[in-house]
Amino acid sequence: YWQNNSRKLLFLAVYSLLNLLLFIVAMLRHSYGGPWFMVAKGCGQCLNFNCTFVMVLMLRRCLTWLRATWVVRVFPLDQNILLHQIVGYAILGFTLVHTTAHAFNFVQMTASGEYSLWEYLLTTRPGIGWVKGTASLTGVVLQVLICLMVLCSSTFVRRSGHFEVFYWSHLSYVWVWILLIIHCANFWKWFVVPGLLFVLEKIVGIAVSHMGGLYIVEVNLLPSKVTHLVIKRPQFFQFKPGDYVFINIPVIAKYEWHPFTISSAPEQSDTLWLHIRSMGQWTNRLYDYFRELESEPPGPNRLATSLRKRRQLPRISAQLTENHRFCNIKCYVDGPYGTPTRQIFASEHAVLIGAGIGITPFASILQSIMYRMRKQNCPSCKYSWCENIKDSEMKLRKVDFIWINRDQKSFEWFVSLLTKLEMDQADEEPEGRFLEMHMYMTSALSKNDMKAIGLQMALDLLAKKEKRDSITGLRTRTQPGRPEWGKVFQKVSEENKGKVHVFYCGAPALAKVIKAQCEHFGFNFYKENF
Repeated sequence: YWQNNSRKLLFLAVYSLLNLLLFIVAMLRHSYGGPWFMVAKGCGQCLNFNCTFVMVLMLRRCLTWLRATWVVRVFPLDQNILLHQIVGYAILGFTLVHTTAHAFNFVQMTASGEYSLWEYLLTTRPGIGWVKGTASLTGVVLQVLICLMVLCSSTFVRRSGHFEVFYWSHLSYVWVWILLIIHCANFWKWFVVPGLLFVLEKIVGIAVSHMGGLYIVEVNLLPSKVTHLVIKRPQFFQFKPGDYVFINIPVIAKYEWHPFTISSAPEQSDTLWLHIRSMGQWTNRLYDYFRELESEPPGPNRLATSLRKRRQLPRISAQLTENHRFCNIKCYVDGPYGTPTRQIFASEHAVLIGAGIGITPFASILQSIMYRMRKQNCPSCKYSWCENIKDSEMKLRKVDFIWINRDQKSFEWFVSLLTKLEMDQADEEPEGRFLEMHMYMTSALSKNDMKAIGLQMALDLLAKKEKRDSITGLRTRTQPGRPEWGKVFQKVSEENKGKVHVFYCGAPALAKVIKAQCEHFGFNFYKENF
């Protein structure tokens, strides 16, 4: 447990002690105003720190750069999103206590003062605050905005297909910072340096995303409502396996940016791949947009509407198959940004676990691994596929790839790459293969179920005869049911290929189960935010 959580726990301990120290010092400075005034000032000082620190945790370009330094071994940079959420809840707590303490203090002041409680809370007459007595009014508005931001960023809202609610409500952080500068005389001193870094990151992001013309040149509508976008890659765009980008497609939503993992390898110099599953409003609009362009019949009664639309919307230029087309659609890309999977090449034995669409970061990693293996193992010539990669960066000795899906269709969109990876290792003995694949289909009855014994025996015989799995078409046999993680990790431990690092991308519930097993076997665990 300590191995996987030490950096986070130490960070939270230092963070808590710092807040406690700020609270106590601020209380002692304002001891003249009574206990409620002291509590309000203590929380106010903590809010000065937290309202700037919450921004520091989202400086993605700075964090991506720090991942390549020694800092990643000291600070939990891979968990910046979790820490951002923790600080956000701390801000909500401090805000509620700060407002309540001021309200009780105002009640005491009304007993001997000339103003009523409502005048203290909702007017500028008492003259409280450094900008024309607006501290109370701005405080009330800040309380409402912060509560709204926390509510709209809850897991229920983000996971229920309403990402746009989270996205647009979170943009009110600009108003929160403006109101904080007006509300508190000292907040600008805390804000100035992180604020300049934040503005600089935004300017660089806008410049990079609009530099050169980026176009979606190919689209493929895959099973399970997955949209495969192929984007022309600019020359200056450099990324590492598992990185993600923010993409904006004006024909879908002019002002919305959404994060997706790059599923192509860095060694693929001409294009970028994104695999996007339709789970929310924006992703469904994306899928429906391309599906309608492909299936819309040229009826005579829709001629006038069609002519008007063609002036505004890009057209699909050529059809390869029913769901696969060339196109030329403008888009903007901001990134790349780093993830925990950047550390995979420093591992000796890597276990990659993807659930459903959580396969996307590993698509890039698996392709990059095979490119690098080709470079090191080419027996017939000295040509290098990736000349800029040093041999010392590639410490991997074994990769176990585990993919868990609900049904057969969920495997179809990624099978072509897996087939290619199998072919690259076709001549090697099973025991000596660098990459070993394990497929699981959870909707199928497990082999221990009496109802499935006959079916599984038939599938085993068919797979042995045809040397292909009847579900995926791969040589790797698809296992029914869910993995028995204890047995899976026991086998990995017995192989003794070196230090084991487990990388997971998928649903949070399964992450807890896998993390517990990693702690039991002493494996390092890394979770991709999903």
